[in-house]
Amino acid sequence: MKIEVNGTNYDIDIIGDKALVNGKEMSVNLNEDEIKIGDDFFRLDFVEEGQPSLMIINGMTYVVSRRLADNALSKEIKSPMSGKIVGIFTKAGSEVKKGQLLVILEAMKMENQIKSHLNGSIKEIKVSKDQSVKMGQVLVTFE
Repeated sequence: MKIEVNGTNYDIDIIGDKALVNGKEMSVNLNEDEIKIGDDFFRLDFVEEGQPSLMIINGMTYVVSRRLADNALSKEIKSPMSGKIVGIFTKAGSEVKKGQLLVILEAMKMENQIKSHLNGSIKEIKVSKDQSVKMGQVLVTFE
């Protein structure tokens, strides 16, 4: 399975209590509120399931999603969590690059940067500044 965590891609295969992460074998143990990877423990402070998911581990926020194959990139960006739009940095018709900041979403007193997952042209911005959004709501669409 391929996943993306805060913009970094990982190739993961789970085999029993072992995981291959980018070809490196690691032991993994997942409890209700804790993950043990090798000898390291990570406390799960918060998990909001969805696609993508929001996880707070040891006080740090991570956005986790399954990575689509390059030829199947989605033509829309959805909100990874419920919150409020506090900044919009593009407009319809703009050409954007992969990794370019598009929107800032405030949630749980933290600002989350929503960046483009592809090079392309913006078709529509479906939200406005100060608008409240729900997890999974479409924020931006591409041509």
